[in-house]
Amino acid sequence: MSEKKEWPWKDKFGDFPLVPVPPSMRKSSTSIFYVYMGVLACIAVLWGGGTLGTQFTLKEALIVAVVGSAILAVIGGLTSVIGAISRGSTYMDMGFSFGWIGSKLFGTITLGVAAGIGWYAVQVWLFGIIMHTILPNLWWANVGVAAIWGGLLMMITAIIGINGIAWLSYLAVPFFLAISGVGIMIGIAKGGGFGTLLSLKPATPASFGIGVTEVAGMYMVGAIICPDVARFAKKASGAAIAWILQIMIFQIYYLFGAAALTLATGATNVVGALVAGGIGLGAVMMAILGQWTTNDNNLYSGSLAFNTWVPIKRSYIVLAEGLIGTALAAWFGFKGGAGMQTFENFLTLLGKALPPVGGVLISDFYLYRWYKKEPLKQRYQFEPGMKFAQVNWVGWVATIVGAILGGWVIKSGIPALNGFLIGAALYIVIAIICDKSHIRIEVGKHTINEMGE
Repeated sequence: MSEKKEWPWKDKFGDFPLVPVPPSMRKSSTSIFYVYMGVLACIAVLWGGGTLGTQFTLKEALIVAVVGSAILAVIGGLTSVIGAISRGSTYMDMGFSFGWIGSKLFGTITLGVAAGIGWYAVQVWLFGIIMHTILPNLWWANVGVAAIWGGLLMMITAIIGINGIAWLSYLAVPFFLAISGVGIMIGIAKGGGFGTLLSLKPATPASFGIGVTEVAGMYMVGAIICPDVARFAKKASGAAIAWILQIMIFQIYYLFGAAALTLATGATNVVGALVAGGIGLGAVMMAILGQWTTNDNNLYSGSLAFNTWVPIKRSYIVLAEGLIGTALAAWFGFKGGAGMQTFENFLTLLGKALPPVGGVLISDFYLYRWYKKEPLKQRYQFEPGMKFAQVNWVGWVATIVGAILGGWVIKSGIPALNGFLIGAALYIVIAIICDKSHIRIEVGKHTINEMGE
């Protein structure tokens, strides 16, 4: 649709969860980059890097970080372009590859449950562990107690919306760059020099595939839901470049620094290693700023999905997500304490289950629409009154089969990459076969109105 026409949409809930973003709200590539960087600047990425330091040598950890990050860069770069072209949220874009009902189901699973509640709960739980690690003798720093008050505080900027996230990102990003650099220096000093650090062996070695899947799983939700941020971008290329740069440069930098730190100190988590290195205050600031910037984005993206079938103001959904996530985090804290197995299992699950969702979305937009000879910039263009299928059964089949085969049945290779490729391949192959055989892949019809409903 030409931007010169009068904007025909009505944003019912705020922040455009069901309708495209209007021209007046679009932001520069630099602003999009800082939002992505603010989401990346979180304790989870350093915690993930610290986990690599307990599983791999420093050279192996670097290779694992590069390969896992490359998978995320490709998926997120491609989905960013989809969001910037369509101007729609991830949920809206899923309507083409999964159907109207499918977009609600898979959008809610990916954004609402995995990000809005699941990741939020895990991040709040990690915050509780951090506070307990730094202040072990204070009752309000108990893992469960800290998760309660920390989780409640993290809802503030998510309720404000995208502008609040961007503003906070400007504060968190420089701090994380500095603290990660200090972590690398501590690792070198504690390890007895860079050469000695390279020769250190991990305490609990893991396979290459597991490491890459952990790295990919750590940010897979973010890669899939890139359209939620990229839809605000003025240029599709700028949105993709912003994502790729922060993944391939800064995520690898964070992972490498944290791995060096835990490998050298022998600490079980990166915050304990920072405290051992004499940066207690820095660890506290990292916890507060890092968790805050990431978790407000988790709630924000999750609310966009829940808004598709819960017809209330977005801020109320954010509040509900935050309360549920905080309750789960507190339960993790009171029941499991500071054990890291829950975190590792969570990353592995996401790395196995979610990549096919991204594979299907990308396969439909780039391959199937190309096969149907649709020009790139005319794909996924929304208009009031347009019709969607209620169900695109091919997207459902490709996602479910891709997750089962790639994540659990196939034992060789990298599960995250396997699932993504199988999901993408199944979708395009089945869709083309059905098209040539005159078999309908779409069931039912839904017509959207000016409010995107």
